[in-house]
Amino acid sequence: PCFGGGAVLVAGAAFAKKGRHRPVFVSGFGEEMTHRSITSMPDMLDSPVSGSAARAFQMAGTTPTAMDTAQIYDCYTITVLRSLEDAGFCKRGEGGAFVRERDFRYDGDFPLNTNGGQLSFGQAGIAGGLTHIIEAARQLQGRAGGRQLKRCEAAFVNGNGGMMSEQVSLILEGA
Repeated sequence: PCFGGGAVLVAGAAFAKKGRHRPVFVSGFGEEMTHRSITSMPDMLDSPVSGSAARAFQMAGTTPTAMDTAQIYDCYTITVLRSLEDAGFCKRGEGGAFVRERDFRYDGDFPLNTNGGQLSFGQAGIAGGLTHIIEAARQLQGRAGGRQLKRCEAAFVNGNGGMMSEQVSLILEGA
């Protein structure tokens, strides 16, 4: 068991630019809910990440290939694999190969959950999904310490609600 808390300060651009750290802007957002119970899931192989990520990327005017990091909600290992496929980082059915061919460490070719994610430190209760936003912001601000990416201008963040029933996707960019 683990417990935790987290917070982010949301402010207008003018105020954010006055801070001592590089501002991080939400350039894309998407949300989708397809069912209430896992037994009502329309397609077990298509999570609501598909819709939420597509809307976020469209709003931001970018694509998965433009992301410097992905911070994906990782309540289970399979959730990460499904989310990578459904968000468009690889095609459906190619998640296994994508994972085998990539280095997900902070200094690898596809930095993923650079703080270790919930599979590393536990699902921190209500703060679980916020840990991914906080890590993306730290990377974009250059405040991630020993796990800092060499270059981080854009991050994909995903959060999961219920039993893979609701998904929220964000595209965050450094100012």
